Amino acid sequence: MTQYAFNGLLFSQRQTGVMRYTKEILKELDMMVKPGEFKLIVPEYATYIPKLKNIEIVRCGKIKGSLWEQTCFPFYLKKNKLKGLNFNNTFPLICPGSIFIHDIAYKLHPEFGTTLHGKISNIYHRAVFRMAALLKMPIMTVSHFSKYQLIDEYKIAPERITVIGSAWQHFDNIDTDDSILTDYGLENKKYYFSLGSLSKMKNTSWVFKAAKKNLNDIFVLAGAKSMADNETYDISSNVKILGYVSDEQIKSLIKHCKAFIYPSIYDGFGLPPLEALSQGVPVICSNAACLPEIYGNSVHYIDPYDTDVDLDNILSQYIDKPEAVLKKYSWKKSAEQLYELLKK
Repeated sequence: MTQYAFNGLLFSQRQTGVMRYTKEILKELDMMVKPGEFKLIVPEYATYIPKLKNIEIVRCGKIKGSLWEQTCFPFYLKKNKLKGLNFNNTFPLICPGSIFIHDIAYKLHPEFGTTLHGKISNIYHRAVFRMAALLKMPIMTVSHFSKYQLIDEYKIAPERITVIGSAWQHFDNIDTDDSILTDYGLENKKYYFSLGSLSKMKNTSWVFKAAKKNLNDIFVLAGAKSMADNETYDISSNVKILGYVSDEQIKSLIKHCKAFIYPSIYDGFGLPPLEALSQGVPVICSNAACLPEIYGNSVHYIDPYDTDVDLDNILSQYIDKPEAVLKKYSWKKSAEQLYELLKK
């Protein structure tokens, strides 16, 4: 008998790391459960829905955005006497259920949101996190770093929070598209590659400043501009900004780069370096937030506030092989963990 329905609002929004996490968890969970055991509820206009066999997909409601989450989704839960599980840092005030809070950047770093959209998101998510703490609802997160920040900031009992990590195996199932290399003149060239939104949180300015001090190297960035801030950048001629690119193009860019650079100031998990490690690529990574917890000694660390660096010297330093980190994280393990939690 169905007890849980998953909040699928994010499958109607632009693709993000949280969507990747949710999609891969559901695909693995789908292979473990019996038909009819769970439902995924999505808006009628959702376009990024994963292919599922045993988890029933229900299209419900035409209301746009967060209003769908506060009206259509809880109405369906109440009508069908189901519990809700929310993957995307928010939940409906009616029938709140359980929630994944991937990080609390909105609480700890309001300076990341300088546009009107960013300021509204800050206010909204901080209210959501406070309500989640007060309602004593079960909380899942993606790292111990995020768990202890939730405990410290909101005085949540540790036993209420379960850590269910992200993973990388989806990257093995993505083909490559080397046309991106030809399009931007990158074939047979050594370049540093960065992936993520152009934003304060992802610390994009570090790459631009480092590029100015390493003019003999090429720096390539892929990712859409953040809607949360209106940061402007001084960009040198050895930097190529690609904007949004496909998964297949990202895999090609990673496989052929000299090293993958991830200078993020704040992350709940930080998935892109794990994808790069899965392809045998050296990673130069910020030593901030959750990243040392996730990557241990398998990456080269940098201070995200110091751009006076010699990248060749950094890459020459010894680090551990990535096998231990790659073995630690898998979508199957995470889905099994979630399944056991829901059954309890």
